[in-house]
Amino acid sequence: MAASDGVGARGAAPALPPDETVRDASPTRGTVPAGAPLPLAGQRDRRRPSSLRRFVRESPLGVISALFLLAAIVTALLGPLLGTGDPEALSAAAMFSPPSSDYLMGGDYLGRSVLARLVSGLRISLALAAVSALLAASVGTFLGLVSGYFGGILDELVMRVTDVLFAFPTILLGLLMAVVLEPGVRGVVLTIVIATIPVFSRVARGPTLAVRATEYTIAARVVGASPARILFRYVLPNVSTPLLVQLAFTLSGALLAEGALSFLGLGVQPPTPSLGSLLRDGKTYMEIAPWTMLFPGLTLALAILAVNLLGDELQSFTDPRLRSR
Repeated sequence: MAASDGVGARGAAPALPPDETVRDASPTRGTVPAGAPLPLAGQRDRRRPSSLRRFVRESPLGVISALFLLAAIVTALLGPLLGTGDPEALSAAAMFSPPSSDYLMGGDYLGRSVLARLVSGLRISLALAAVSALLAASVGTFLGLVSGYFGGILDELVMRVTDVLFAFPTILLGLLMAVVLEPGVRGVVLTIVIATIPVFSRVARGPTLAVRATEYTIAARVVGASPARILFRYVLPNVSTPLLVQLAFTLSGALLAEGALSFLGLGVQPPTPSLGSLLRDGKTYMEIAPWTMLFPGLTLALAILAVNLLGDELQSFTDPRLRSR
């Protein structure tokens, strides 16, 4: 029996005219000439710029902030190799000396180089802020993932604890830590960690509630994947973007908190310098030697500004609603 309209069971598909094109299903490839090989499923388009290149092109302010922070970190780490000097070296001739070729930022009340102590204090302040922010991010993210994924009584318990921690002002918490642990580095780190854990918990919990209801998460549970594998393999990568933005803002808050606590005498203790302790020492002699307070204050302000600007640019870059404005 002859085949009816169309292609028969054993017939060949009709060839397309030479000028016809085949439209690819991928939205990023457009149309390809007939006869050209179609891309494999999941194959990345090499013509599409990477996220880093798009960030450099679309966020010049973020690039400038990142370069400033990178320069500050390199200077803080390699300060002695760059010739900034010994932060504890004393010189009677340098007492309250104004900025000069020998002392680029002048001398303090003991004849120590303000530049050398500023670089050393910047290293300590950045290290304290980074360690505190990373610890808070790790603990807070874990609590947010667990409470959002399992829900129920565990979710209520974690959220109520975070509400209690939100009620403590940072300075009051720092005073409490200074009484319990005595003033020092441990009190500063614990104060910043306890004050910022609730922020990461809430930031991680919100997207987790949405991701746990997706098809691929449900499929992973159906095939028998453990909760730990689902959380760290499927949930965490999908909530990492808001956590990264929050980490930038937490770093600036940690710098500010360390400066405030050290300025009040609750943080880094002498003779170890930090940006906050340099401000505390410089305020006494501000009228006769303003450079002892001016340079540490400007450094702290610029570091906080750069981190905040970088966080704003990351938020605008990763959020399509903000990017379209």
